[in-house]
Amino acid sequence: MADKLQQAFACFNAQNLVGTERFCREILGGEPGHAGALHLLGMVRLVSDQPHEAVSLIGRALEANPRDPTVIENLGLAHLASKDYKQAEVLFRRAIEQGAAHGMIFMRLGLALGSQGRLAEAETALRTATERAPSDPDTHLNLGNALTGLGRPEEALACYRKAVALQPRHADAQYNLGMLLNNMGRYEEALAAFRHLLTLMPEHPDVHNSLGLVHAQLGQRDEAVRCFRKALALAPNYIHALSNLGNALRAQGQLDEAAACCERALAIRPDFADALLNLGSIRVEQMRVGEAQALYERALQADPRSADAHRNLGLLFRTQGRMKEALDCYRKALESAPGQAVVHAELASTLRDCGEFDAALAAYRKALEIDPQSVATHYNLAETFKVMGRFDEAIVAYQRTLEQKPDYYRALGGLTYLRQHVCDWNAIAPLWERLRTEAVGKPDSALSPFSVLYMPFSAQEQLACAQEWARLTLDRLAAARAELGFGDLVREPHPRLRIGYLSWDFHQHATSYLMAELFELHDRDRFEIFVYSFGPDDGSPIRARIRSASEHFVDISGESYSETARRIRGDGIDVLVDLKGYTMGSRPQILALRPAPVQVNWLGFPGSLGAACVDYIVADSFIIPEGAERHYSEKVVRLPDCYQVNDRKREIAAMTPTREACGLPGAGFVFCSFNQTAKILPDVFAAWMRIMKAVPGSVLWLLETNRWAMDNLRRAAGDQGVTGERLVFARPRPLPEHLARYRLADLCLDTFPYGSHTTASDALWAGCPLVSRAGETFASRVAGSILINAGMRELVTDSLEAYERLVVELATSTDRLRDVRQRLQDGRDSCPLFDTPRFVRNLEQACQSMYETSVNGKN
Repeated sequence: MADKLQQAFACFNAQNLVGTERFCREILGGEPGHAGALHLLGMVRLVSDQPHEAVSLIGRALEANPRDPTVIENLGLAHLASKDYKQAEVLFRRAIEQGAAHGMIFMRLGLALGSQGRLAEAETALRTATERAPSDPDTHLNLGNALTGLGRPEEALACYRKAVALQPRHADAQYNLGMLLNNMGRYEEALAAFRHLLTLMPEHPDVHNSLGLVHAQLGQRDEAVRCFRKALALAPNYIHALSNLGNALRAQGQLDEAAACCERALAIRPDFADALLNLGSIRVEQMRVGEAQALYERALQADPRSADAHRNLGLLFRTQGRMKEALDCYRKALESAPGQAVVHAELASTLRDCGEFDAALAAYRKALEIDPQSVATHYNLAETFKVMGRFDEAIVAYQRTLEQKPDYYRALGGLTYLRQHVCDWNAIAPLWERLRTEAVGKPDSALSPFSVLYMPFSAQEQLACAQEWARLTLDRLAAARAELGFGDLVREPHPRLRIGYLSWDFHQHATSYLMAELFELHDRDRFEIFVYSFGPDDGSPIRARIRSASEHFVDISGESYSETARRIRGDGIDVLVDLKGYTMGSRPQILALRPAPVQVNWLGFPGSLGAACVDYIVADSFIIPEGAERHYSEKVVRLPDCYQVNDRKREIAAMTPTREACGLPGAGFVFCSFNQTAKILPDVFAAWMRIMKAVPGSVLWLLETNRWAMDNLRRAAGDQGVTGERLVFARPRPLPEHLARYRLADLCLDTFPYGSHTTASDALWAGCPLVSRAGETFASRVAGSILINAGMRELVTDSLEAYERLVVELATSTDRLRDVRQRLQDGRDSCPLFDTPRFVRNLEQACQSMYETSVNGKN
């Protein structure tokens, strides 16, 4: 028996497994319980990838020699191979207790611990392995794997490099080195690692597939496709290469072939999560969002902890306005993969959209801890600071964004707008010029159309910006209408025309203060009015007034875009009037789903939305004169008088505050401009300073919007020879008290190119005249229309020089100004501007005409 056992061992060492088994069978035929033969035959089964039989055979050998550390260790190996990691750990520890002290036993213990997710304990065991077997590359390789799992890539990198140094042709070490470098974003080094591996394994499909992944990360799409195709030539059913090829083809825009690749992978393995995710992303690109959602959900069935599946589903929900569901998905993604910076950032953006600003800041900061170089995260952090009024921190975040990516035009636009808001005009003209020449209307520039209204750009440039914004934010949703259940509208005649008003502003907001009486005066016999509010319920009297005046007031603040669109469609709205456009809190995505046959842009956004889903813009003959229609994607509907509605019930407090209480001097001419400071541009401010120098003892009364603007404006005044004390700032007050302050002002000064809108009608309602300058853009012509419809056409100028000259003439001619003020007071209650019943009839007639035109197929 001893000779046969020696022969069996000799065959095993020579890798002659057939001979080993023959000798072992002969021994066991004569002695069925022979421990040595059972042990060796078990090792044959283990090498032959039959671990369960190995467990049985070596286990029988161990019964005969229960204290043999080699048998114990090899039984542990068999359990490790059969994925019974806990039992493998028990056996390796038992072997160590019995005297096994070599490096390999500790390496195997580390593998068993790591496979149970106990990476810290695995690290300890593997470090012992490297100490006891420092020249064995596998100990360093496996320690590197544990450190990778622990999120310590630099230490892992050192281990892989050590393994490669010990054995340059160690394919696994070279492969893991390349993968780690790729995951660390060190793509050129990863490329070199995989190219070296190709010299060792030129026909191995895994190497070509991995090389393709690196090329994809580098944006080298053609090279990536070539590598994936090579991997598939070597292994036609290689599902990872099929899925990756699909993803690479998607990046090239070859969506049909990309989908076919993923479908081939899924035909081989229907639960292959990567292919499900990639096919889902392709379906998103193809606007088949329903299929995309189903694919992501299938991926989660295959792998409930898939961070990518949760993240993709969250992104899909977010684009549909399903914010609560999106938040849940992002949080689940982070439970599975807490180290993904992009998920923290997307969670933060969703929290911000939900108004949870502090939580959003915390999530953005976590994202930046993980990935400090993320351009998008720095930008979104800036946007959040801006919304919170933390302008100094927002400016720093914008600047950090641009330091990393100077052509990130969204950040450049945000920084420029905020610089205007704090009146920091240092070298601002070059910023406007950069935006004009490099970004406006350019593909993927993503400039905020609302911010651009404040800048000295032309109406055509504003339109180009809005069109690009609509392409980026609305077109994909619009293309998915049919799949989301928004097919062709079926027009059903109603006894009354159904008009829907859609806005975030139905609370204490300028739009509500203008509109409140509109809802009270609509002709209920001819029109059925629906008010859709997605803004906050602040419990204010103005919200209560609108609610009580509205036949149907619906709070849709918790709904997704598609839910609201279905509601509007279910309500049978004939004309949907959007009051927000692209201003803060807007939801133009609802319009993209086309819930109403006629969709209208009015009042909230002074410009074109550039979107195919909006049919009309409401204006008047002064705001959009004949020939200016080319600057608007919508058809222009002109009201007979002013386009702006006004509320005759706007209360003005009976008590007028004293000049001293408002910080004004006891005597002297008071100019005022209660516009947002972002509207004050350097050339207008310079004109104001020249005006003040021409009117001795005068002061300029401005709205206090932020402390930085106050400091900068006072400094700018001093630079132009006007002491900072001649600028007085009015703190925000409730509207009736604010309007009463106009009694202390002598003359209002308009801004340019974004002029006074609600502030203009406020001033005239309170009896204070305004001088305006009209330009080419919608926003620059609103005050002119207001003045004309208040009977004050002579206060509308067409140049900065004429504006400045008229203001000085009025301020230095007591009789002339007194006459203007008297005519304003005498005509206030009879002029078209404040004839609200007349306005309501005009708007109703416009809605009726728009709908009839649509019914007749002319829309």
